[in-house]
Amino acid sequence: MNTPNLSHRDKILAFVGILMVLFLSSLNLTVVGSAMPRVIADLGGFHLYAWAFTAYSLATTITIPIVGTVSDRYGRRPLILLGIVVFALGSVLLGLSQSMGQLIALRALQGIGGGTLMAMSFTAIADLFTPIERGRYQGYTGAVWGVSSVVGPLVGGFLTDHLGWRSVFFVNVPFALLAVYFVWRFFRLPAPTGPRTHRTFDALGAALLGGTVAALTLALSWGGGTYAWDSARILGLLAATLVLGGLYVRHSARQEQPILNLRLLRDPAISLASAAGFLTSAGMYAAILYLPLYMQGVRGSSASGSGLALAPLMLGMITTSTLSGQIVSRTGRYKLLILGGAFVATVALLLSTTLGTVTPLWIAVGLMVLLGIGLGPVNSQLTLAVQNAAPRDQLGSATSGNQFFRQIGGTLAVSLFGALVNAQLAGNLGAQLPAGARALPAPVREAIANPNLLSSPQATGELEAALARLGHPDLFAPILNALRGVMAGAIDHVFLIAGLLVGVAFLVTLALPERPLAGRKVAPRAEAPERREAAATD
Repeated sequence: MNTPNLSHRDKILAFVGILMVLFLSSLNLTVVGSAMPRVIADLGGFHLYAWAFTAYSLATTITIPIVGTVSDRYGRRPLILLGIVVFALGSVLLGLSQSMGQLIALRALQGIGGGTLMAMSFTAIADLFTPIERGRYQGYTGAVWGVSSVVGPLVGGFLTDHLGWRSVFFVNVPFALLAVYFVWRFFRLPAPTGPRTHRTFDALGAALLGGTVAALTLALSWGGGTYAWDSARILGLLAATLVLGGLYVRHSARQEQPILNLRLLRDPAISLASAAGFLTSAGMYAAILYLPLYMQGVRGSSASGSGLALAPLMLGMITTSTLSGQIVSRTGRYKLLILGGAFVATVALLLSTTLGTVTPLWIAVGLMVLLGIGLGPVNSQLTLAVQNAAPRDQLGSATSGNQFFRQIGGTLAVSLFGALVNAQLAGNLGAQLPAGARALPAPVREAIANPNLLSSPQATGELEAALARLGHPDLFAPILNALRGVMAGAIDHVFLIAGLLVGVAFLVTLALPERPLAGRKVAPRAEAPERREAAATD
């Protein structure tokens, strides 16, 4: 797909529309992240905490490869507009949720829109710009992600504290309207042509792929928490994952245009970049989801305070993502930037395992800055590596495939982290509580075992009043300290696993081939004056 009918001005304005779409989808994750501890305190169901994110990520993961393949046939613009509408509708309905069940279902609906926007944002940049230009503009996408992620926690925390958590979902609507205007007005590219546009949609492949992802995510979400790992339900889900995954691999091998084109993975640049993206997603999700829980649950800060804690992470991402894009556009080299970023992110996550109940705030902030510095170039330049290796008529499929592996990595990481935190709380809290707490009435013991206690001022006040009525006001502080200590230990385990996964991504990236970026202008090397004079004499 080329852009002969777009002037440079129109390309830039179309790019602004793409950035607005990306801003919309990325703003959602961080706005909701700051509000979720208060949401579960209101609606209940701490054991479903991770599912509010898992439902969104699962729907996004399934949607990304589908819309990427469809866009190679029908173009990006119709799908972008459809994604905005679905995303905005889901946001409005989420603000009206009355239970965690409703909220999780609507997060899945919103995830369909978010997956469409995410896939199309990165693919559309490849339509607008040459490979050497993409390095710079992919860097801008990282900066926009960072800006939205700085604004999101602050806005989410402020709205949650002052207007209630429901208001954070309505903040998406004005940005959706702006995105519709820019995309409708300026993103006007020719419709795709060629034999790929006439092939039928692979509905069976979509069903098999979606079933594989859903079964695996459910197994990891429920395993070790809701159900034992050796229970019939978990073993059945794992078996379903293997069967459905095998059927998809066999089915897609016979399709000319499969939903997720695994044949593209034969190119080592695409396969290794996808593997690295899969692994590094764990580090980003660990920080975005569990740093607010650490700030509110362990340190007792407000939702606004937890939002401020995420700002340094995103500021680091903004800086290095933008700088890496400029460097790539000037040098044509991207591998060293990815390697350096993965190494720094690994160090930051492993150091984050030391966070505890008495860790100075400046240390937590510094670690988040370091993590952001590492993740910035990784997130933006892995996409460039894939697009530089993909055939032109399969840019949508290749880019969405890379985003698919990142999303499934994040989805599975969230599921794993959620199961880990729940298991740690269930297994370690009893041993940490003071002896007098074990003799309290059953309703009080149940209130103590509910992690909502750490994020709900109302629940904390009710426990303090109940202990005073029972004549044990002295137990209040030791109980809270025990619960905070166990929560801190569980979150440290999350950062440890995330750090190990990103460390493996660093090792994978060592083998990533670096290929020249098309469109780079190389200036002729200047000759010495005496050589020019000799040439003139000859």
